[in-house]
Amino acid sequence: MLFPTTHRCHFCSTPLSAQPFSSVWSQLCLTCKRQLQPIGLLYCEVCGKALKQEKTNLCSDCKQVHPTEWVINRSVFAYTAFVKQIIWRYKYKGQEKLAKPLGWLMAETLKQHWGKKNFLLTFVPLHAQRLRERGFNQAEQLAMVMGQYLHLPVADLLVRKRMTHRQSGKRRNERLSSLIGAFALRPNVDCDQLTSCSILLVDDIYTTGATLRECSKPLKEQGIQHVYSMTIAR
Repeated sequence: MLFPTTHRCHFCSTPLSAQPFSSVWSQLCLTCKRQLQPIGLLYCEVCGKALKQEKTNLCSDCKQVHPTEWVINRSVFAYTAFVKQIIWRYKYKGQEKLAKPLGWLMAETLKQHWGKKNFLLTFVPLHAQRLRERGFNQAEQLAMVMGQYLHLPVADLLVRKRMTHRQSGKRRNERLSSLIGAFALRPNVDCDQLTSCSILLVDDIYTTGATLRECSKPLKEQGIQHVYSMTIAR
């Protein structure tokens, strides 16, 4: 505490001084902080998207979705070019070490919004073929980091029934239609024990919300009413 060691920024490795046990935000350099846009006090009550004015509490995307399909989501950052680059480095350039700072940031954001709510964490599954190609599921890694940070349980509840093409670059309607019925509960899941749980779905990016809504459907069909989600970016 008296003689803090030199740390390096989690995102660019720039040397910096940080106190032990300090927040993850303080373990980022000023250059990286300036390129990040944490979602502030004005955001959509459903998807967590940053809003520019107080005239509405819903974004235009959520107004197009029936309230019965809403999944309450919160995200750490707006999806800027810099955040896109960080997630790309993590998922496709082998920089799995980024799972820890990203997961810690998500955990701190969860505490800000929901306090000490006793969630059961789960994650958006990858198809087996995609998992072989990438070698890991980023959503699972993020959920594990969050679980360790917050001392919350993590369970593998969902399976992706069929291969879907990457969602990036697709139009909104294409995203929605391609994911219908793509997820199911794993056969060994005891639904009776889950009905009283608050489930938190973890993923990296919230774009249209189609993936998270489709993941929530098999849970809700089994009587699990409290399904939320958390992503790095929105």
